[in-house]
Amino acid sequence: MTATESTHFEHRSSFLISTTAAICGISAWRFATSQDESAIVKVLYKKLHCLKLDDTGVRRFASDLAARKVISSLKLRIVDAANGLYTHHSPPADNKFGHAIRHSEDRVVTEYLMSSDFFVKGADKNRTVNYLGYYVPLVAFNNPFARPVNAASPA
Repeated sequence: MTATESTHFEHRSSFLISTTAAICGISAWRFATSQDESAIVKVLYKKLHCLKLDDTGVRRFASDLAARKVISSLKLRIVDAANGLYTHHSPPADNKFGHAIRHSEDRVVTEYLMSSDFFVKGADKNRTVNYLGYYVPLVAFNNPFARPVNAASPA
């Protein structure tokens, strides 16, 4: 190896090492500054893109869901740190990571829709979906599928 080739090799090595270090540093910083609530908001807007969502309600729901700790904070922070990579691409569902992400997305979406007026108002995709309060399935008056019973009508 000549002196010139050695110098080029050293420059390429230095460039690759510094680029790798920069990418690792940026990734670590993004992960350190990620938030569960922000990931929940990203999931809702990605998965429910066909619905009009009340932004204030989405953010309140995200705060309520994150406080309950029912979804892994690690998964949520990875989603938030991935940002555009998550919002514009979906991981394949045929591997463990993709399956775990999809399962968590489904939980977030289900809990949001159950906590909103979406089903109460007839699942109308043309109206704005409003967050009513965190859905608790054991509370009867909180069931969006419940219909009032008319006591005068025969059974």
